[in-house]
Amino acid sequence: MGAVAFIVLLLLLTVLVLGICIGLLLAWIWRRRHHPPPPPPPPCPPCPPYKIPDQLGEGDLTTQISVRLMGTTANGVPLAPTAAGTPPPTKVIWVDHGNEVLVHLDSTAVRILDRMVLVSVDLETDQTGRTPLVCSFAVSGAGELGGLVATTDDLPRGSGALASCWGQQLQSAVWSSLMGLANDHATERSLTPRALSASAGTLSLNAGAALTTSPGGAA
Repeated sequence: MGAVAFIVLLLLLTVLVLGICIGLLLAWIWRRRHHPPPPPPPPCPPCPPYKIPDQLGEGDLTTQISVRLMGTTANGVPLAPTAAGTPPPTKVIWVDHGNEVLVHLDSTAVRILDRMVLVSVDLETDQTGRTPLVCSFAVSGAGELGGLVATTDDLPRGSGALASCWGQQLQSAVWSSLMGLANDHATERSLTPRALSASAGTLSLNAGAALTTSPGGAA
């Protein structure tokens, strides 16, 4: 009888344990149905797209340069930004040592060749009339990372009289526009401008961490 009683007791304990387990399972199912888990948190919003991409075509580069050629006012104060939806001015007057020239910003045209950027802008004076000057900048090719340097002609191509008076100013303004574009591209990414390069139809901007010099002199 002792063995039989032990077996009965063991069966009762097994049934009790199974009942408890089933009860807990049913309670969990009921809770899941009546108290679903909270939804996962929403994903973080994507970062806004950069205003200046890593690569620009001729149309985009034309727009960037024409806006940047506006320059500053005669007293050195930057031009006030135009209201939203208002197109930028199409013409500005440059003044240099009492001389004036009308710059037709809407005439700006860009050609990007392999290792070469050509920028044409119409200038106008009373003596020469309106005529284009073409600045050419030889830069590194795609993937060469030749830095932020370029070579150019002594004067832009076009009217000799106009180029001799305003050619160097135009070259400096166009190159400053390209450097400003490279700086703004890097600033958006919290980096430092490293290089610009040209291939057929595309200008590439490269930015990276600032270069530092170790105490031993190695970069």
